[in-house]
This record gives sequence, structure tokens and C-alpha cells, in this order.
Amino acid sequence: MLILTGCWNNREIEDIGIAVAMGIDKVDNQYVVTVQLVNPSSISARTGDSSRAPIVTYQEKGKTIFDAIRRLTKTAPRKTFYPHLKMLVIGEKLAREGFANSLDLLARDPEFRSDFYVVVAKDHRADQVLNVLVPVEKIAAQNMYSKLKTSADVFAPTLALTFGDLLHDLTSPGKQPVVTGIQLTGDPLEGEKMENLQRVNPKVRLKYTNIAVFKVDKLKGWLNEKESKGYNYIQNQIKSTIVTVPCFTNKKENLSVELIDSDTKLKTNSMNSHPEMSVSVKTDANIAEVGCSIDLTKQETINKIEKLVEKDINSNIKSAIKTAQQKYKLDFLGFGEVVHRSEPKYWKRVKKDWDKEFVDIPIKSKVHVHIHKLGKRSNSYINELKE
Repeated sequence: MLILTGCWNNREIEDIGIAVAMGIDKVDNQYVVTVQLVNPSSISARTGDSSRAPIVTYQEKGKTIFDAIRRLTKTAPRKTFYPHLKMLVIGEKLAREGFANSLDLLARDPEFRSDFYVVVAKDHRADQVLNVLVPVEKIAAQNMYSKLKTSADVFAPTLALTFGDLLHDLTSPGKQPVVTGIQLTGDPLEGEKMENLQRVNPKVRLKYTNIAVFKVDKLKGWLNEKESKGYNYIQNQIKSTIVTVPCFTNKKENLSVELIDSDTKLKTNSMNSHPEMSVSVKTDANIAEVGCSIDLTKQETINKIEKLVEKDINSNIKSAIKTAQQKYKLDFLGFGEVVHRSEPKYWKRVKKDWDKEFVDIPIKSKVHVHIHKLGKRSNSYINELKE
């Protein structure tokens, strides 16, 4: 026991550079790796120097990702340490060419964990995203990580996809991968300046922008917000979100309902001569905001609101299905996984041409919404104002 104790593999903090984000692009058949490191002297609570940027990025080219990473030692003052990686950003150009070959090192090397998030830089290179200095969070990668998790948890047009989940989707039969996009607003060069941190309204921001659709590892296109939400409903990824619908008493005014729990079931109803599948969603909700004069004390009113919300959710789901079957002709919704599990004989026959088979399969959707609570008030004070 005495021989087994001790820190035989320890690394002192002053000897390593902590990587919190990595970006991968491709230029002239070479991979361009950008690594975002924490600047300890800037973020230290005691000796923090606000004149220095809280992060610093290093970039190198290489024939492989490992080649580029080792070349970073020519410019980075410390050996880079990757277990604290929060974000992996893939440039759009590389995403369209195919990114699978660039991920083998990250899946193979034990220094890389599988719980960091993966995003695609929409209309930009990955290094442009990682060079932006952002407010609130000192470390830009933490800002991206927290923002993606919050957006996925409480609004749901985005997907907090980990590296491990991406590998599963890449290798899983019956489902094409999807990845959330991130976009720069403003001039990328302005985002690298310290002034971007010091402004009340920064000139450059990072914004998550819906979901990218892939065929294996090649980017085929983007979903809009409606389709992205529909994807998350179908995938049972909705933890909480807001549904806004027109008031039935005055269509110029709106009310919002907060979904607090959602459960989705995908089923194969018949996979014989006439295949058919279905999506069933059950969700609980609360009244969040009312901008019109309605009587919420009547069950009839609640029933009408539930029907409006069901119609909105159903519209999102059908929009995602239509886009998958007619626009991209790819099963990125995971119906193939359901067939694989429930109808193995049928799957064995169609798996090689599943995407072609998928586009012709009728998919029905049914949504049930149950409103539980009205908030601190039953009727809105708007009713009293109009009286």
C-alpha cells in the first residue's frame, strides 16, 4: 500500500496551460487548430489584472490534429492541458467537407473527456468565434457553455450536445447527427479588442442559432427556430420552454404558456406492407403571461388555451418532419433507431437504404397539453382595467 500511494502523475498548475475551448478549421488540406487558454493573472481573485484579456488563443496548422496540437508548443509557453475543455467549435467550411476524421484524437486520447459541448460556427471560422472577448463571464468558453446549457434547458431551439452524444449519433444506425450552430454578430476583429468587454452594449456578441443537419459528418443545411423546436419535441429534449399563442378573444393580443414537463413517445404502428409511425407528446404547463381580457376561472377558457398550445406544438413537430422527409431527405429525427429496436426483421431489410425508405413513411403526431397553475393571480388585472 505504501508503494501505491503518492502523486506519480501529478502536474503543477504553473507548468500547464489550461485549455477551455478548441476550434478546428481546414485550410489547404491542413487542419488549423485554435486553442483557448485561461489567462491566470487576469482571472485571479486576488491579483487579477483587468488590463489583460482573461483568455489567450494559440493557433497552428498540421496534417493531423495531433500534429497541429504538438506544434502549438512552439508558441504556447506551457504544455496544454485538456481535461477541463468546455467547448469544441467546428468551422462551417470543415463541417461541409466532413469533420469525422478530425475527431479521432479527441475520442482516442484519455486526456480528452467526452462531456464538452460541440457547436458549428455558422458563416464563420472556428478561430473567429474563439477570439471574441465576451462580457459577464471572464472566460469566453464558460460563457458559451453556460449560455448553451441555459438556452437548451429553458427555451429549446438549441441542443446542448456533448462530444460523447455526437459520437453516438455518428455511429448509431437509424439517425443522422445534428449540432447547434453559433454565430458572430458584428465585426470579428472588433470582438478581439478589450473595448468589447468594457462597453455596456458590446459591438460583437456570440449567439446560438438553431440546429445544423448532417448526413453522416457532412453539413447539409440549417433548421429554423420552428423546426429546431420540433426536433427537440420529437427527441424528448424539452425540459422547459415558452409557447406563445394568439388570444381567442382578440387575435392581435397574445398569451404565453410555460411548459414545465414534457414526455414524447415514438412508435411503429405498422411496418408490414404499409409502414406507419407516430409521435405522441404529453406535456404539463402553467399560464405564464396573459395580454388579453379572458376569464381564467372558467374551465372552458383553460380548455381553449390547451387546444391552442397543442396546435402550436403539433405545428412545430410537423414542420420538423416535413423538413426531414421533403427538404433534406434524411432521418435526423431518430425514427430509424425506433424501427431498429422494435422491428428488427424489417430493419434488417431496409437499413442500407433507410433514408430513402424514411421519406415515404406516413408519420402521425398527437399532442396533449394539461395546464396546472395560473400563477399568483387567476384573472389578469387587464380585465379590471377594461371594466
